Amino acid sequence: MKRAAKLVAAILATAMLGGCIPHTELDERAIILAIAIDYEEEEYNVTFQYYNPTGLGGQAPVDNSQPNVLTASGKGMDVYEALEDASFKCGRELLLGVAQIILIGEDAANHSVTDVMDFSKSCFQSHPYMLVAVTEGKAEDYMQVKFSEGIASTHKLKYLLQNADRYGMVSLPTALDLFVALRTEQQSACLPRLKLNEDEKSDASEDGKSIEISGGVLIMGGKAQDTEDMETMKGLQLLGGRIDETTLTFEQEDDIVSVGLIGMQRKITPVFEEGKLIFQVKLTCGGRYFTAPSGVGLTEDKETVQKCEEQLKSIMQTAAENTVIKYGADPINLERTVRHRDYKMWQQVKDNWEELLKECEFVFDIEVKIDRLSLAVDD
Repeated sequence: MKRAAKLVAAILATAMLGGCIPHTELDERAIILAIAIDYEEEEYNVTFQYYNPTGLGGQAPVDNSQPNVLTASGKGMDVYEALEDASFKCGRELLLGVAQIILIGEDAANHSVTDVMDFSKSCFQSHPYMLVAVTEGKAEDYMQVKFSEGIASTHKLKYLLQNADRYGMVSLPTALDLFVALRTEQQSACLPRLKLNEDEKSDASEDGKSIEISGGVLIMGGKAQDTEDMETMKGLQLLGGRIDETTLTFEQEDDIVSVGLIGMQRKITPVFEEGKLIFQVKLTCGGRYFTAPSGVGLTEDKETVQKCEEQLKSIMQTAAENTVIKYGADPINLERTVRHRDYKMWQQVKDNWEELLKECEFVFDIEVKIDRLSLAVDD
């Protein structure tokens, strides 16, 4: 009997405790999809896009008669305070666990990317794989674009950035990647740069506006240092070993040749000789013709291979000169390469790291093997 009484008491206690656990209903939360962060007049302005429960509720997954997302904004001395202000104004508890994109406005990036990203360590439990990009002008303006495809504008932006990354056009660090980069000696990275176009003829959105990737922004010392073109961004992708395939198109005699490069493998070996840093870059890949030069049949064309290797070298060398050598920046985390390969070397170079980067040399060893040829041959 005593054992049964204890069991009943335990069940009753559990039931009573269950009613005391604080909780928030899902429709009382702001389920955030994207965050835009601006800085003006020594204050942060945060705008976030979140799911509209009335637009997503009911029997159907999406109620097209209602807007599927809403926006809210707030201001504060830091991003954390601005988010709290926005939460207070929209009357909902913030949920950042499914957030997909952080857009940093031009002025905010010039002020401090490090300060902007500090909120990701807060109790808002932000998602470590949010994509991060910098906008030309105010990031808030990009939250207002209503794309005609996808249930939310965020999805269009996400696909735009991911597709550019997939084809090796831009480096695309996540919030976690950026967090790590901002803890290195140079606090350096290179973020995609977005541009807002207003064209009444555009069918990309309901209001005639469209967004495109216009290059990148070099971050150094935790803030924006300079803008970079698409060629430099592609070179950083190659140097950083972040892509598996890309496409090269070039003129060869009277032909326009396109080669798809696949299975790309990159290895960087640092050498420190006579007070100079040398980075030996080994890149190997296979390939196939998308458009073959005239007269090429089922054998590899040596001239095409040579042009591929030369173009790869030129793209990577230009990227290194525009970022590492020009500013002493480290957007591809050469610091980690040196640390992991030879920690004694790192001890020798760390006190003069920036100056050594400005005077460093990149030596390239590139091998392209076109082993998937087009079946179309000239008569």
